[in-house]
Amino acid sequence: MENKRKLHVVQALKLLFLLFAVHSLFLFPFTLSEIFFEERFEDGWKDRWVLSDWKRSEGKAGTFKYTAGKWPGDPDDKGIQTYNDAKHFAISAKIAPEFSNKDRTLVVQYSVKFEQNIECGGGYIKLHSGYVNQKKFGGDTPYSFMFGPDMCGTQTKKLHVILSYQGQNYPIKKDLQCETDKLTHFYTFILRPDASYSVLVDNRERESGTMYTDWDILPPPKIKDTKAKKPADWDDREYIEDPYDVKPEGYDSIPREIPDPKAKEPDDWDEEDDGIWRPPKIPNPAYKGPWKRKKIKNPNYKGKWKTPWIDNPEFEDDPDLYVLKPIKYVGIEVWQVKAGSIFDNILICDDPQYARKVVEDVFQNREIEKDALEEAEKVRKAREEEHYPMDLNHCMSRKLKEQERKVKGGGKKGATGSLAEGMILGSTWTITICPWLFPFASYNCKRDKVPSFRRQHVSVSSMSCCCTSCCVAVVVRSGIRVRPGTRQLSLRKGIVYGFMRLLSTPFKTLRGASRTLKVAQFCSVSNMSSSLQIEMVPCLNDNYAYLVHDVDTGTVGVIDPSEATPVIDALSRKNRNLTYILNTHHHHDHTGGNEELKARYGAKVIGSGVDRDRIPGIDIVLNDKEKWMFGGHEVQVMETPGHTRGHISFYFPGSGAIFAGDTLFSLSCGRLLEGTPEQMLSSLRKIMSLPDDTNIYCGHEYTLSNSKFALSIDPNNEALQSYAAHVAHLRSKSLPTIPTKLKVEKACNPFLRTSSTAIRHALNIPATANDSEALGVIRQAKDNF
Repeated sequence: MENKRKLHVVQALKLLFLLFAVHSLFLFPFTLSEIFFEERFEDGWKDRWVLSDWKRSEGKAGTFKYTAGKWPGDPDDKGIQTYNDAKHFAISAKIAPEFSNKDRTLVVQYSVKFEQNIECGGGYIKLHSGYVNQKKFGGDTPYSFMFGPDMCGTQTKKLHVILSYQGQNYPIKKDLQCETDKLTHFYTFILRPDASYSVLVDNRERESGTMYTDWDILPPPKIKDTKAKKPADWDDREYIEDPYDVKPEGYDSIPREIPDPKAKEPDDWDEEDDGIWRPPKIPNPAYKGPWKRKKIKNPNYKGKWKTPWIDNPEFEDDPDLYVLKPIKYVGIEVWQVKAGSIFDNILICDDPQYARKVVEDVFQNREIEKDALEEAEKVRKAREEEHYPMDLNHCMSRKLKEQERKVKGGGKKGATGSLAEGMILGSTWTITICPWLFPFASYNCKRDKVPSFRRQHVSVSSMSCCCTSCCVAVVVRSGIRVRPGTRQLSLRKGIVYGFMRLLSTPFKTLRGASRTLKVAQFCSVSNMSSSLQIEMVPCLNDNYAYLVHDVDTGTVGVIDPSEATPVIDALSRKNRNLTYILNTHHHHDHTGGNEELKARYGAKVIGSGVDRDRIPGIDIVLNDKEKWMFGGHEVQVMETPGHTRGHISFYFPGSGAIFAGDTLFSLSCGRLLEGTPEQMLSSLRKIMSLPDDTNIYCGHEYTLSNSKFALSIDPNNEALQSYAAHVAHLRSKSLPTIPTKLKVEKACNPFLRTSSTAIRHALNIPATANDSEALGVIRQAKDNF
């Protein structure tokens, strides 16, 4: 009997435990996380991914390289890297089985590393629904979700979050910024069933909100009541005058000024001649101004009245707003000016904690990656400096001795041989002199009795130097002095040779001057960072003038001042004088400020010899292929007629900048007012011959309207589409689109792509037409657009 009772107790306890377990499932439900897709690009990844042939027949398709990159945190952790510059990249993988995010959280995460200076291009991924022909997957393939960075120039650093709803794509309204350095970064998007979302970068929340407010998909649930008015009895005065405050007796009799009690009558004061002496007056410290009642808190203050929010009658909720069409593919489809982006660690799941753990695991090697990048940058800088003279002293001494032997051999040695004797005619170079040896501001090297050499000038300017002694750079060039009016001295060869060996170390520390110093005639010299500052000055409605400032010499110039006032204001803000006024052509909207600026600052006006009679106040005439020194910077003059017959452009090779006036605009060229299509084509080709990374500074902000015309005749140009979107974004924020890169213009500007089959087809230009004829047709179409 006792055993049976114990058995019943055990069975009852088992039943109770079972009931408790079942009840707990309902009270504390749990779900297992699900990974829909995860790609670490390990063995076998090529079997899962399909490289698209999109754009390949046009020669515009890029490829991917399987690599860990140049500075990996883990050399065994590899991804796929865009490999060819100025190409389209398209690759996709199928997700099996397809999935829906209905009633569950969606997490999309991946990493990207921009090892290149991307300049312009994307680094995003896409999710696709329905059937996709992966071999034809490209920019026109519909997508349900797009997420990731997109950069172009210095202004656009956008982080895209685009959702598809009922067949239409909606970008997030918030301006999200992406990372721009060369390290690996994780981008995470989390979308929840309540339509709330979070955007994380490297596991840190960058943005959050709801689809109802941050996308223009549905009308807003709440709107301001436009009919509401502030009630008449609403008191929004926080402070009021104290009604019980009383003016002190005698307050109004307090004088504003009183005689200075410390003043004394001068000893030589003569009342007969000077009158009665009275002490000067000073402000009365007791005077407090007109009396006012003091302020006190308003007991009836209700706060600032705000327009109330009401329910939007046009809003109709969609409980499935957050639900994407079933996802079947993940793809990478980007266009990049410069390739080198590594995609990796693609994850699509429903568990934010698992995604966080993935980032933490990869970032265990974060410091190793940072150290590797730092070391790679050191190597890069050292490689750049290899082209700088390793022993400039030895190299130049050898060259000088060779020239001396030539002079002696020819029997043309002068009594006052100068440093210029060791120079090749027309060359420019630099030596470094310690100021305690040569405390001079400028040296004029004269060549006497040697007719084969022209007079040379040497100017001295301060240089930043990393050696222990403070040094200055002596710039030797022919025909023009940088600083007129400074002290001059003839340098004999004996002085130069006496200090050549002493100056070996400072030579290796020079920076900046090599842009304008043609030391390459003696040794190989690389371009150094520019000391030229360029400031854009908006003028009139859409003009740009440009202030250029040589930091080393203090020289300041303005290019194409259409009016004086904005330029004067810009100069005044930085307390600068104006040395030169440079005009690209004679039109009033480029020269309108000449005379006022010249009168105010005494600046010299520079322009084309062709326009010498049409440029107001011109002092200095420059012609094609002439080289002129702006402070310590060489300026190359380029004749660029077409818009006008006397148009010139100013190219600063050391700074990688050209001021093209109205010859070349972003996505267009100037109207042919005085020139022919042949002249304009020739001018544009001169500019196209410059390095691709040249910055183009043009005379007007026409880019947005130019982009619309360009897209109308070249609609399938992916580079143009991307750039046009970038331009629209900038102009929507009233930001300038200038400067533009020459490389971008070559890819997008129809006037630089006159051989394009697509453009010729759009404008019915015969295949037999030459490029100048095609340019004429494009220009006519633009004029009529």
